[in-house]
Amino acid sequence: MRRGVSNISAILALFLAKFASGGSSVADAGFVPLRPTRTHRSEDVSSSSPQVITGRRNPAAPLYLKRGGTKKKKDKGNTITVNKLAFRNYEVLETWEAGIALQGTEVKSIRDGKMNIRDGFIKSDKNGRSCTLMNVHIGKHSTAGAFFQHDERRPRQLLLHKQEARRLLQKTDRMPGMTVVPLKAYWSDGNKVKFEIGLCRGKNVRDKRQDIKEREGKREANRMIKNFNYR
Repeated sequence: MRRGVSNISAILALFLAKFASGGSSVADAGFVPLRPTRTHRSEDVSSSSPQVITGRRNPAAPLYLKRGGTKKKKDKGNTITVNKLAFRNYEVLETWEAGIALQGTEVKSIRDGKMNIRDGFIKSDKNGRSCTLMNVHIGKHSTAGAFFQHDERRPRQLLLHKQEARRLLQKTDRMPGMTVVPLKAYWSDGNKVKFEIGLCRGKNVRDKRQDIKEREGKREANRMIKNFNYR
């Protein structure tokens, strides 16, 4: 133990002597600090080979994900209902866009899908100043009381300009076989109910058969083109 104490005192004396002679650092006194060795890397740092870091994902690498099997939902759009029977029984000559005056319960029922326009028609005023939508069914609202309910087939005023209403009156009075029917109901950009009305002329049996023949011909041509492209 005395030998160990003597060694420590000798080291301290040597250190003080070096420091007093002008040494300003620990390295001048003969002491070199030990650096921890890196045991997790075996290759040299100065090597030019690329470093590969395992266990960490490269953010620049593309991710190849498997596509899901769910079908893409079709966009319903703003269409409320379409009068397909009108396109079958009539030949559409001209079309107009018209607004309509509705009650609160009618708008709520339309949002629930309770409107049917297949039996509707437009009646012009005798003075030619306005038009009325007739025989269009809008079901009653389910949660409204009896006092606030509306008549399901009541006449509803169309919002048209006087010139347009007068023109419709002239077309239907002067030309026989002409009528005005609602073709489509939809929501406008301002979230209001709009109608597409058309000046129509009735089809006879020959015209209906010709339309059916043309439709089947187009369907067959599209089927042949599809099969040809598939092969």
